[in-house]
Amino acid sequence: MNTCPECDAPLVFTPDGRARHCEQCGYKELVKKERPSVTKLAEMIAYARRYKADIKDKSKANISAGVLLGLGRNAVKAGDKDEAFYYLERTLRANPDNEQGSLAWVWLSQVYDKPAEKRACLEQAIVLHPTNPLARRGLALLDGRLRSDEIIDPNKVKGATAVPDLPRAISPEQFQCPRCAARMNYTPDGRSLACNFCGYTQSLDEAGNRVQSDYGIGGAEQDFIAALATARGHTQPVASRAFQCDSCGVEFVLGPETLSVTCPYCDSVYVTEAAETRQIHPPQALIPFNLTEDDGRRAVYAWLKQHKVERARFSPFVGIYLPLWTFDIGGSLNWRGYVEESSGEDMFFGGQGQTQRQSISGSKAIFYDDVLVPATKKLPKLLPKLLDTFDYEQLVGYDGRYLADWPAERYQLTLADASLQARKQIIQQMRRNPDRLTSGQQVQNLTISSGDMLVESFKLLLVPVWIVHYKVEDTIYHALINGQTGQIIGTRPRNVLGRLMSWVKGD
Repeated sequence: MNTCPECDAPLVFTPDGRARHCEQCGYKELVKKERPSVTKLAEMIAYARRYKADIKDKSKANISAGVLLGLGRNAVKAGDKDEAFYYLERTLRANPDNEQGSLAWVWLSQVYDKPAEKRACLEQAIVLHPTNPLARRGLALLDGRLRSDEIIDPNKVKGATAVPDLPRAISPEQFQCPRCAARMNYTPDGRSLACNFCGYTQSLDEAGNRVQSDYGIGGAEQDFIAALATARGHTQPVASRAFQCDSCGVEFVLGPETLSVTCPYCDSVYVTEAAETRQIHPPQALIPFNLTEDDGRRAVYAWLKQHKVERARFSPFVGIYLPLWTFDIGGSLNWRGYVEESSGEDMFFGGQGQTQRQSISGSKAIFYDDVLVPATKKLPKLLPKLLDTFDYEQLVGYDGRYLADWPAERYQLTLADASLQARKQIIQQMRRNPDRLTSGQQVQNLTISSGDMLVESFKLLLVPVWIVHYKVEDTIYHALINGQTGQIIGTRPRNVLGRLMSWVKGD
């Protein structure tokens, strides 16, 4: 139709070519255009950039990419896909920086209806900005790793201790001997159940719960972006039997058959009648206990004898599973600073020459597999050292029956906070070894940016530890025993030379 339906006057195109209007009565109608495929659109934008083609709407030729992006985003939110496509296409033609261009592609994915086209837009976004969380979240939604009804607003989460109004009830498991009906518990190696009364043993294969052998430290990874977008990154989604120590405030996850528990930090003893059902993020894997209490005692006695510590008085030995986050982190680290260069002037006349500061910057691709972050805030100086002594190739799939004899401490550090600690560890490593980042250049005033660092995946693990406190004279010392290998990390009395060496090492 070339005439106005109101007054029959001719319709003419508007300057931007997006509509036709009547100059006589003001009637206006949009010109519907079929949107090109994402592949075709990417080719058109690349061509326009290559030859510096101007956008059609001359009145908006000087509008920045940021303004165009904002207009396109607002149009998407308003549900006007044609308007959104118009502004987002021109955002990409306006030669935006990588971050703006990546966001434009993310919002374009909301304009297209077909999943394949949405995926193509999100992949274009990740090419421009690999750490774009919105693009990665969009792909998680398309892949089914995340549901839209799971996504939360972190600002509206009540906190790490929040629980739903109606928590799911626990269905306790009974570990009864098939011969005498007495209680069965896990053996120290974690591979079978043993009857406390008649000695009958039952392998996990026979019990119908085969231990998985593919849970090495590189296995059982969980998608970080998907988890952080949901309540799993901030609260505890699985109901478990939990108990909190009144003295030190630490919360423990208990096995269904546990009747009493001793706090490993303050030695308080409790019966577990007051245990409650709480929502807790379940671990993916654990390392089973391999040492009995007697093994732990012998190891500590030998360790103290080796260091000539005498007349020690011991608290109870308490076995406990401690929580541990691991993260796979990739992306890149950007850095900048300056180097000092000699100008060479006056060198021929015996002078020192002059030095000039030259600004320098760079980027280094990184990948760290399984950065370890303790999920408990207790014993912060000892526990990180103990974590390096475990053989993580011996991880097995989590099974609540491993908690039949030992409690497990609930994580005190949420997934979101732990990921920040992991990133901080990497930055600190680079600051201690700047040559790895700058390829050997002596860079002054080095500044490191982690904006392009990407947390790929995570796991929550449980590791077995025997904890004991002992007193020598009037001073209390602590010892942590690796429940898998028997290695000990602890504090002990030191002579003058020992204290000096500890100060030099920073212990």
